[in-house]
Amino acid sequence: MRTIVGAMLLAALWALPGGAIAQSRGNARDDGGEQAFVETLRRQDPVTADRYVALRDARQEAAAELQRMENQYRAAGVELRGVFLGQLKQAQRKYAASSLAFLDFLDERNRRAVASYQEEIDKINALLEDHQRARAELGKLLQPD
Repeated sequence: MRTIVGAMLLAALWALPGGAIAQSRGNARDDGGEQAFVETLRRQDPVTADRYVALRDARQEAAAELQRMENQYRAAGVELRGVFLGQLKQAQRKYAASSLAFLDFLDERNRRAVASYQEEIDKINALLEDHQRARAELGKLLQPD
């Protein structure tokens, strides 16, 4: 249970804007946490882990391409910016599309986890109700006639 909660927390953190970008810049702390998240996914479902890695990598590649296009656009003088504007807009769209796909994956996974947790909560609540009924019956036995 702790592993699942930890994995969900990491997924939520990676869903934050810039999470993959920060990781692509070589943040060692994020690399370790993200690697643990991928390993947890791989133990639970290798296909899901592969999909996560592919979406993450696509987002990182799109972010790097966007950064390159932004740098070229800034470096070009005012006169030449029009030449790079189409490429910049395309890179922005590619980054947005890859980020949305990444977020959709995380949301889908989190929704499944919430449903699973809700089932477990319902089971625990039923047990608590059973215990409450048992307490009431046992309490009656303790009362003098």
